[in-house]
Amino acid sequence: MESAAMGEMVMAGFGKLGFIQYTGISGVDFAPGRTVMSIAPRREHLNHNGDLHAAVLFGLAETAAMGAAVSGIVDLMGATFIVARDGRISYIARAGGDSGPFLAASELSAETLEQVRADIAARKPIELEVPVSITDCAEKLVATAYFTAVIRPRRAS
Repeated sequence: MESAAMGEMVMAGFGKLGFIQYTGISGVDFAPGRTVMSIAPRREHLNHNGDLHAAVLFGLAETAAMGAAVSGIVDLMGATFIVARDGRISYIARAGGDSGPFLAASELSAETLEQVRADIAARKPIELEVPVSITDCAEKLVATAYFTAVIRPRRAS
């Protein structure tokens, strides 16, 4: 399956999620092991300082991380169960509501994807650390994050 078709498939799946609809998160770039997501702040996303609320930034980062984790295994999703186990984020600079849109980029190496695919084929459980960086419209780094994607063999029905 081509990257563009995989990207459309994953984005269509994400687009069905209520959180994605609420936030207006959208896909910008999608390739095996790479996902870039975007959010244009709306009034309901801002905190008391007029900045993008920390929880919204965290959600944007998690969406990008899980997108990157899924992006290289879309064709194997029927055999796997994937979920975020944990995440941590460092807020580096203000995410002013007028500094958007914000981009969350997450990328895994080709070697990591190859190992994940081999582990899925061997039905091995996987815990994968997925990095994310969030920038504003001036490409200033606003936050960095790491999420653990847990990938397990799907149980027989």
